[in-house]
Amino acid sequence: MSQDLLLVRQPTWAREEVLEELWTAQEAGVSLTISALAQRIHAGPSEGWGGVVQELLEEGLVRLAGETLYLTEEGLTQARTVVRNHRLAEVLFFEVLQLPLRQSESEACRLEHLLSPEAAEAVCTFLGHPPVCPHGRPIPPGRCCQALSRPQAPLLVPLAHLKPGQQGKVVLLAPRHRDRLEQLADLGLTPGAVVHLRQKNPSVVVEVDRTLLAVEDEIAAGVYVRPLTEW
Repeated sequence: MSQDLLLVRQPTWAREEVLEELWTAQEAGVSLTISALAQRIHAGPSEGWGGVVQELLEEGLVRLAGETLYLTEEGLTQARTVVRNHRLAEVLFFEVLQLPLRQSESEACRLEHLLSPEAAEAVCTFLGHPPVCPHGRPIPPGRCCQALSRPQAPLLVPLAHLKPGQQGKVVLLAPRHRDRLEQLADLGLTPGAVVHLRQKNPSVVVEVDRTLLAVEDEIAAGVYVRPLTEW
């Protein structure tokens, strides 16, 4: 991302950070003053967060009761979008890409500001409409979730999540160790390959291009497939 784009986006990001923090606080039953808010955001007194809050107050997104800040109905609506984006991004980075939790949260803090409503719904559907983030906090449902009459499985699952006799198309490789990528390629487990799970215990055995392969559990966990119909 260019520095020019960062400069353009930062004011919007600051507003969204405040709305998100207020949502999280209200969700946990915690009261926040402007000074307490700055501490949660790790902002110093000269970083302008008071000015951001003042803008939100003037726009009717936040109200002040004594010294405590609260989201208004419109503020809740806007905060809900940011919170949803953040928690979906956390699931994506932590569960699918298998980044450490702290790094997943850091990456989600950036991605939450960039997801359009359409992209957020695509990510949610890709993940199977997860109800909670890696921290166990609820993910506000979107329109894509409300349209479901029953729970929906993720579009992509780890290889070992297939049922014996089921096949899947390899879509994503996310090994914990990058040097595993060459090993996966040597096995024929590359994006686009169709694998047929033969057994899961005592070891994972798959068929790829008419070749049977015994795959280590750690390797199987880093291969994500789109489940197909059974043979």
